[in-house]
Amino acid sequence: MNEYIQLKELEKLSKKVWGEVFKGREKARQRVVYDLLNYLRTGENSKFLHQVLKLLASDSSDKTTKMIEIIDRFFIESSLQEDFEKMGYTIVMGLMTAKGGE
Repeated sequence: MNEYIQLKELEKLSKKVWGEVFKGREKARQRVVYDLLNYLRTGENSKFLHQVLKLLASDSSDKTTKMIEIIDRFFIESSLQEDFEKMGYTIVMGLMTAKGGE
């Protein structure tokens, strides 16, 4: 699967998964967006990934599993900071545009 397709699928899954994870918790979602953007800006990849995986652990749906598989594939296929940032910003954009429960 090429990178563009992976990113589009990740964005689509992010909206759905984050919508469920943060259903009815808008302030918590906003705080996570702030934290994740800060980790990306400062290059703290391990903190970013830790935060994302910790949040995803609270949801065991098939969509969440697929999202984790795509994130894993990014790490297997590339260790470049630029690729991590693309993946990271895609996850954050999905989080920012997620609607609770959709």
